[in-house]
Amino acid sequence: MSETEQLIWNFFQMGYLINAMSFIGTIIAIWLALRIANMTRENSESNIVSKLLSTAFGLCVVAGSWQQFTLATAPWLNAADAITTFGVDNMSNPERSQAFLDYVGSTDLASMPTPLGIAFLVVILLMILGLIWGPKNN
Repeated sequence: MSETEQLIWNFFQMGYLINAMSFIGTIIAIWLALRIANMTRENSESNIVSKLLSTAFGLCVVAGSWQQFTLATAPWLNAADAITTFGVDNMSNPERSQAFLDYVGSTDLASMPTPLGIAFLVVILLMILGLIWGPKNN
């Protein structure tokens, strides 16, 4: 395995670890947004200002999660671009490298999360807004 190939896979793995840490932070932020939405709902003294602030916080968390989910594709796309630039035939295992490129499918930068990520964030947003603005069944 050449030094260039080793760097490609090392950078890919480092990006993967960074994404894992970012995902943990995202989950904690989503949990906090849901907790704030629930506290806003349960507090009998919540007024329109507190509901608007809770909504703004929830929207910021979902927007940040959207950005993180989009950036999570970067290691895959960067590795695919590096393999393409280096040349599949120059890799120590050209078949596996080509399979990686086929799996990734593109070297273009992503402008939005995957469909599953979008569905997840829409569900989270509906949960936050439903907790804050939905009718209470006492």
